[in-house]
Amino acid sequence: MDLITVTGVVKSKTEIIESLRYVMYVYRENLETSNVSKNEQSGRVVLDPNASKELSKTTINKTIKDKVTVLLMIYDLDDKLVAKARSVILNDDEEKEKPEVKQLAEQEREYIGLRGIVMEETKTKPGRDFYIDFYSNYRLRGINGKEVVKITEQFSFGVNTIMEVSVGGKVVYRFFVQPTSDYIKKQSQQAIIAVARQLMALENQKNLIRQY
Repeated sequence: MDLITVTGVVKSKTEIIESLRYVMYVYRENLETSNVSKNEQSGRVVLDPNASKELSKTTINKTIKDKVTVLLMIYDLDDKLVAKARSVILNDDEEKEKPEVKQLAEQEREYIGLRGIVMEETKTKPGRDFYIDFYSNYRLRGINGKEVVKITEQFSFGVNTIMEVSVGGKVVYRFFVQPTSDYIKKQSQQAIIAVARQLMALENQKNLIRQY
């Protein structure tokens, strides 16, 4: 299955409790007819000081030919728009846009939009089981990396398949798939460690560049 999972995340850097409302839109545009369909998910959340929380998630079939855009909007208790994030996930016909982050400096608040994107290209049930276990651990550990994590399964010799886990296009973990649950869980744990290390290395590298 060729799937992309997108998760909306909000993060606070303030010492007060925040009451927020969010709306996440998924737009699908047919590039031939220009017809647009929209899916909406919304809700309310109470955010503790210096905490982060998942708001909503959506899964998209990567094989579709439509242009897919995800928009996340955050409103405060007075229903004032305080932040938004927009990203074209599939079939971008415009310049790639990074998620917008609007920071309210006077209140020292920061809201982070679209993160934790995990793409799936599996071909077998064991491969799918690995993705499910990996993604569950990824969310439970609260990693929510800014880089896209991709799970790709490829056929090897005979009926064997190889699973590759990449971060931002770089393969960080690879293994031969075996149809046993214990093996799948072990590989998932090792893959999570490799992904977390790579995300941390990339973040440290960015911080080092900023210093210079």
